[in-house]
Amino acid sequence: MTKPNLVFVFADQLRAQALGYAGDPNVETPNIDRLAAQSVDFTNAVSGHPVCCPYRASFLTGKYPLGHGLFVNDVPIGREHRSIAQVLSGAGYDTAYIGKWHVYGSPDGAYGRRGARIPKEDRLGFEYWRAFECCHNYMESWYFEGDDQERKQWEGYDAVAQTADACTYLRGRSSEDDPFLLVLSWGTPHDPYKLMPQEYLNRFADREIELRPNVPAECADQARENLRGYYAHTSAIDDCVGELLSTLEENGLAQNTIFVFTSDHGDMHRSQGLIAKHVPWDESIRVPFLLRWPETLGGERRELSTPLDAPDLMPTLLGLCGVESPSEVEGRDFSPEIRGEVAPDPDAAAFLNFPVPYGMILNQGLPEYRGVRTARYTYVRSPKGLNLLYDNEADPYQMTNLFGRPECRDMQEHLEAKLQEFLTELGDEFLPGEVYLEEFGYTHYKEAQGPGGRRANPWRDWLLAQER
Repeated sequence: MTKPNLVFVFADQLRAQALGYAGDPNVETPNIDRLAAQSVDFTNAVSGHPVCCPYRASFLTGKYPLGHGLFVNDVPIGREHRSIAQVLSGAGYDTAYIGKWHVYGSPDGAYGRRGARIPKEDRLGFEYWRAFECCHNYMESWYFEGDDQERKQWEGYDAVAQTADACTYLRGRSSEDDPFLLVLSWGTPHDPYKLMPQEYLNRFADREIELRPNVPAECADQARENLRGYYAHTSAIDDCVGELLSTLEENGLAQNTIFVFTSDHGDMHRSQGLIAKHVPWDESIRVPFLLRWPETLGGERRELSTPLDAPDLMPTLLGLCGVESPSEVEGRDFSPEIRGEVAPDPDAAAFLNFPVPYGMILNQGLPEYRGVRTARYTYVRSPKGLNLLYDNEADPYQMTNLFGRPECRDMQEHLEAKLQEFLTELGDEFLPGEVYLEEFGYTHYKEAQGPGGRRANPWRDWLLAQER
C-alpha cells in the first residue's frame, strides 16, 4: 500500500470554541466547517501545556515538557531529540516546513534569537524550509529560505503568503512518487488584532459579539474589542484552509493525504476574567483537531471524545502512516481508534501540566499545577491553592468549582488516581517550579521572573479576585 502524504496545518492561539462548526455564533468559517463535515473530529483535543514552544516541542518529539525541556517559552530544543520529520524521512518521506518555528529558542532568556536564522542542524529533519523563529508583525513578517543567509519578507499578510507557498509546494508534489510531510504553521489569530488586510477587519468592525457566559461584566468591552480582531484573523485562516483543500483536490492529492487542522493552544479572552493562555480552563487548553483521510477513512464526519494531547500527535500520525515510533516517545498512539479498529476508552485522560509559572500565568497570579482532562471532567491541583474540579458536561463554561465537595469525593479520588498514574509514568515529582528552573538552568529567563522578580504568593491575586 502506498504510504499516505501528511499535511499538518496549525494556527497559533485558536481555541476550539471559536469556529462555526463548534457553535460560535460570531464567526463564519465555511471552509473549516466543510472540512469538519468530512473529518474525524477529536472533540476534546487539548494542549496540555498551553503555550507556543512547549506545544511545538511536544508535537515534534512526542514527549511531555519535562521530557523535552521546553516548559518555559523560548527555550531551545536539543538536537538529541528525534522528530517526526526525522522519523518520516527515514521511512522515505520528503519533509517541508513553512511558517513559525519557535523551538530554536533564545538562550539569553530575553528573546534574543527570535529574528535569527535557524541552522540546518536545528531544523530537526525538515528539508524544504521557509520558516522563521517568531514574529507577530503579520504585515511585515520575515523568513529564511533553506540555507540562504539572507532574511526575506513575506509579501503582504504572512498567513496568506505562507499558504500560497504551501500550495506551490503541493502542486510540485503531484507528479512525485515519494510521500511527503508538509507542516504549515501560522502565527494568527494570536494578537495583535489590527495587523491584517482591511477587508478582514471590515467584516467585524461593527459586529455585535456574543460573549461566553463566564466573561465577567467588567471585562466585556475589552473582550468584545479583542474578539473582533481575533475573529477577523480566524476568517483569514478559513480562507487559507479553503486554498489548501482546493489545491489538494485540483492536483489529485486529496484522497491519499492525511490532512490535519489544529492549533497550539487556545485563548481565554477574559473568560474567568483572564487573558491569553497558560491556564487549565477550557478556553485555554481545548483546541480544534480535524483529521481527514478520504482514501482510508471515507468522507463522513465522525466524532471521537478521546482527549488527544500534543505528545500524542507524533505517535498517532506515525501510526497512521505505518511507521514505528521511537522508543523514547511518551505520547499515546490513537491511530487504532481513528481507523475504527478499537473502541475509544471513555475514561481516557490527558495530562495537564505547568511545571513553572511564567509569562501570563505568573503575571495573573496563578501558580504551577498538574491535572487531568477527561471527556467529561477537568481536575487540577496545585500546592499553592489552584484546586479545580469541573463537570464539563453539566457545566460547559466551568462556572461551578466542585473541588472538595463531599458529594464529589468519589469522582475526585478517581481523577486524583489518574493524575498519579501520569506522574508515576513520567517520573514527574511535582516539585516547586523554582526547583525546575534551577535544575534546567532557566532562572535567567525573563518570562519566569515576573514583574519585579518572583512572586512571594502567586495565588493571592486570584483568590482576592474570586472574593470581589
